Amino acid sequence: MLRMMPSSYRKRMEEWFRYAGRKGTPNKFFNMSLLLSVAVGALLAVVVKQYALVIGPAGFIGMFALTHGTIALSMERRSSSAERVLPDALQLMAANSRAGYIPSHAFLMSARDEFGPLADAIKNAGKELVTGRTIEDALNSVTHHIKSDTIKHTMQMIGEGIRSGGHFSALLEETANDIRRTQILQKEMRANVMMYVVFIFFAACLGGPILFSLSAFLISTIGGLGSGIDVPTSAIKTPFMKFGTVSVPMEFLQIFSVVSISMTTIFSGLIIAMISTGRPKTGIKYIPIFFTVAMLLYLISGVAIEGMFGKLIPTI
Repeated sequence: MLRMMPSSYRKRMEEWFRYAGRKGTPNKFFNMSLLLSVAVGALLAVVVKQYALVIGPAGFIGMFALTHGTIALSMERRSSSAERVLPDALQLMAANSRAGYIPSHAFLMSARDEFGPLADAIKNAGKELVTGRTIEDALNSVTHHIKSDTIKHTMQMIGEGIRSGGHFSALLEETANDIRRTQILQKEMRANVMMYVVFIFFAACLGGPILFSLSAFLISTIGGLGSGIDVPTSAIKTPFMKFGTVSVPMEFLQIFSVVSISMTTIFSGLIIAMISTGRPKTGIKYIPIFFTVAMLLYLISGVAIEGMFGKLIPTI
């Protein structure tokens, strides 16, 4: 099935699988994603028959995007893990170089298991040095397995420094210290924007669901009262006032609320990740949590509002 997709999509999937470190093949993943998306879309279309032409395709697109989001999340996790241990790896590489090891051995001896995916990239770079590749090419090969702008710029700066005549071990140590200082500044920035993160979370997962439940209750109440009131003909013809009944079905209100909550939680997760880490893709892991919390609160608040105020509404 993957062969039927555009070549740009196939290349992108191959790159994503390489960056994510997945063991499967893009073809198997695409088939699984397609079947799961079709099943979810068909199930939603059967459950919500009245709006099947809208809910069915929306469910298919949503599930298809969610399955691809898992690959993007794996890429971001590998990238974050590699960036976190990058200063230690560079410093260890510099220590090996000062101890008298040639660059290829300095690379291979620095590829420790605790460095995770970065260890495999460093090991591959060391093997390329053994086969006769230049240090600059070996450094650039690290970014072939890990998609990270930080690692890419770091390897480019080290390569340019070596080409300009800089000392290998000194360049590695200075770069490691600069990365550590940058990481400290990033932690301070995350602490400063925590207030915005809390505000977005409360607005998306707490305030929004409660307001949707209250709106649905008010509309259903007003509709029930309006349908039971016998308005005189003379009042209906009053020029400054118009009387009528609320004709919005409750099923439509519930679907609208669920769709609105879904969109709000999706963008809230992406925005929180953007302002806290600078990477919107890392917000994919927040979306299921936000959606679950928001939907549970929506259902619970609906039952609570009905229990508190339902008995106060007069029956007509």
